[in-house]
Amino acid sequence: MIEVSKFRLDRNISNEDFLEMNADYQQRFVYQQAGLLRRTVASALDGEWVAITWWRSMSDARRSESAATTSALALEFDSLLDPTTRSTEYFKELPG
Repeated sequence: MIEVSKFRLDRNISNEDFLEMNADYQQRFVYQQAGLLRRTVASALDGEWVAITWWRSMSDARRSESAATTSALALEFDSLLDPTTRSTEYFKELPG
């Protein structure tokens, strides 16, 4: 399962601050989630960001999403993002 989240940073957050917090969030929250296979972030030239996360299953992705609603670290990370620009889609990885 591939989770693709697109967003822009809150206008008060620099790219450098975001990348520092993202590394902490990844190590201390995301990489601790059951079923996580890999996660990476990238930025576009226009300021949009994407986080791509590979999960073993949709239930693993949903469980992590639920855990994020009560994690102080995840909530702090979310505060860096402009909530009006956030979107997430899920894709089924094809065998091959």
